[in-house]
Amino acid sequence: MNIKLFTVLFSGTRWVYVSAIIENILEAKGILTKEMLGSKGVTAVLTLYYILFCILAFSLVTLTLRFFLNMQVKIGNAELVIIRWLQAHEQSLVYSFWGNIVIGLILIFAIVKPVDLFK
Repeated sequence: MNIKLFTVLFSGTRWVYVSAIIENILEAKGILTKEMLGSKGVTAVLTLYYILFCILAFSLVTLTLRFFLNMQVKIGNAELVIIRWLQAHEQSLVYSFWGNIVIGLILIFAIVKPVDLFK
């Protein structure tokens, strides 16, 4: 897996927190309100934040697994069977974690109407 791509994605989507803080400050000062955006604008902003958060979560899975394996190798556990197995099946593990995330998202949207999530 191309770890540089996931590092760029993770670094880029971390700014969602900064933009949320700025948005809250603007809303508290009355410069930007929900009434100014309207219901479609609020839904669009929340959808954007949701998509960026999903990108952040998906990239974090890859980075966390790679970081864990690199640290295990550096502390001298590279010869352990479980670490060798994890290194050999890293891509499959990432795909299985992603699959679990997608299944969870499907269940959320099957139970809750998307309109209810953004109220």
